[in-house]
Amino acid sequence: MENKTIIIIGAGMAGLAAGCYLQMNGYKTKIFELSAQPGGLCTGWKRKDFYFDGCISWLVGSGPKHFFHKFWKELNVIQKMNFIYEDEFAVVYLKDGQTFTLYDDVDKLEQEFLRIAPEDGEIIKILTDGIRVISEADLKLDKAMELFTQEDFIEFKNRAGKYLEIMGRWGEVTIEEFVQSFKSPYVRENFRKIFFFNRDTSITYFMATMGWRNAKTAGYPEEGSLELSKIVRNRYKSLGGEIYYNSKVSEILVEEDKAVGIKLENSQVYYSDRVISAADGYSTIYKMLKGHYVDEDIQFCYDNLKPCHPQIYVGLGINKTFKDLPHYLSLELDKPLDTGDFKVETLYVKIYNRNRSYAPDGKTSVIVYGKTSHDYWDVLKHENPQQYYKEKAKFGEKIIEVLENRFGNIASNVEVVDVSTPNTIKRYTNNQNGSWMGWEKHMDNILHKKKLKKTLPGLDRFFMIGHWTEVGGGLPTVLVQSRNLVQLICATDGIEFETIIEEPAQEIIKTTSTY
Repeated sequence: MENKTIIIIGAGMAGLAAGCYLQMNGYKTKIFELSAQPGGLCTGWKRKDFYFDGCISWLVGSGPKHFFHKFWKELNVIQKMNFIYEDEFAVVYLKDGQTFTLYDDVDKLEQEFLRIAPEDGEIIKILTDGIRVISEADLKLDKAMELFTQEDFIEFKNRAGKYLEIMGRWGEVTIEEFVQSFKSPYVRENFRKIFFFNRDTSITYFMATMGWRNAKTAGYPEEGSLELSKIVRNRYKSLGGEIYYNSKVSEILVEEDKAVGIKLENSQVYYSDRVISAADGYSTIYKMLKGHYVDEDIQFCYDNLKPCHPQIYVGLGINKTFKDLPHYLSLELDKPLDTGDFKVETLYVKIYNRNRSYAPDGKTSVIVYGKTSHDYWDVLKHENPQQYYKEKAKFGEKIIEVLENRFGNIASNVEVVDVSTPNTIKRYTNNQNGSWMGWEKHMDNILHKKKLKKTLPGLDRFFMIGHWTEVGGGLPTVLVQSRNLVQLICATDGIEFETIIEEPAQEIIKTTSTY
């Protein structure tokens, strides 16, 4: 078979998954990663006796009622991790101090909506019935849609009819627009907190998330995000893949409009038959390829689409437990916190009561995060490093004060404070603007006419995958992208696409398909 050697840029989940599937199908791959560990944004870190998780709030496909479950099994994640399922997605504090619980159980969620808005039974039923449909949907998208035959499309439409009806009816309706159907002024006043996501995100994203939660297929790993990345890294290496850390790619080598290899920052050169970038999109297109393969669509996207808003994370190691508090909280602040040119109005709090490996007995790891400004922290870090660290410490103190005022008995029990800014994310992942994923799920991003692309115009033997090639992100999204890309490469080369699942007893299950 020709074109067997493939270089992958980036050892985040997209790069690792692509490497796994390519190795399963007989390709020889090398992954080059700029940092010292795998996972990219799927990560966490230790500070003294505490572990602070930096990624997974819920993993779609953790349970068997979603087709992603099979894909995570192919990467050994399901076999090697334990997933936690809470009774509620989150608890939010409303403007009058009342709480609203986003129950995982859709029947309980429906009653919770009726409790605060009894006059809105009709629109609440529309909302919760949409959640039920998504919860029960079995899409079975094992094949890349680019390879669908007419028969495949007909079979998919027949199987996913109700799901497609929900997406067709509500897919272009934002959360803010949907809320206008509520009669309750209380719901309209508090909708940003109740519906949890950005107001200009489609209401179907809320429905889908709560549908996955209701189906018990969106838990979070007890062992943490970094461990998940290491499991996939180990899967890749066990399949024969090679990975090089501290190896930042400065240039994608091109000959006669064909990608032929890479050049590292230290001037080392590596050649291959194909190149896949699972790295930051802007850096790939405009730096590694010097902007030579850009058309109107690509330029429009990078000029106009909105990246996910940068965030600031505060990890707290606290010498107490919080058994009376839920795992996930949303706190609207009476007085916003200043972070340079941006005011933090809402804080999200994750309390890891059930992840006992995150902290010593009787203690708890807590993550608090909120939106902030990339430019403020980036300029400060480069122009006044001492002040940068002072401002980080000051923000940590503000977070402790907020939690003390809200819950009491916090400040005297804090043992560890760790603050991560957008500059931290940019340093470890090269993600533009220190963004925590890729493009935001804003409706403007979703409905624009220009196309994000996994290939570049005029450049052969090159592909892009990851957060910057689709609106909306998350680990499942990039996993599917990687798997689908390998299917397309196999189809181009005329070979059967094969996946391998290792069961706990080391029984090997192979699945082959010819597309």
